[in-house]
Amino acid sequence: MLIETIRQDRLKAMKNRDEKKKNLLGVLIADACKEEKQPDDTTVVRFVRKFIENAKENLKALEKGGGALQGKDDAQREIDILTAYLPAQLTGDALVAAIREVMARESIEAQPSNMGKVMKALGAQYPGGYDGKEASDLVRVILSGKV
Repeated sequence: MLIETIRQDRLKAMKNRDEKKKNLLGVLIADACKEEKQPDDTTVVRFVRKFIENAKENLKALEKGGGALQGKDDAQREIDILTAYLPAQLTGDALVAAIREVMARESIEAQPSNMGKVMKALGAQYPGGYDGKEASDLVRVILSGKV
């Protein structure tokens, strides 16, 4: 399970005296375990995405406000650390193939009214494995018959 991998990485960070990584992973573990005692991978990925989004917002605010270089480096390092825990993302042709495969398996016709069915089936098959906006744009194009 992903939470166990994160716990092991936190222990390694403690042994290597990497305070930043140790603290970041500790907070991530605590937040994920607050919701569920033994969180599943989907829950952990949701928290990782939330942490990455917060770090990106901090980075943007620091860049916009001319923040300290150290703060920018810390925010970027958080993003780099957390990105390692995300599942491989489907993009481009692989995402199109996954959408078509889901439509074929679920016998979903290529009609714009089936957008919700396709997105629901895609989410069940590949939880957290794709960018939702990119997927919905591609599904819309595929269902309209333009591809």
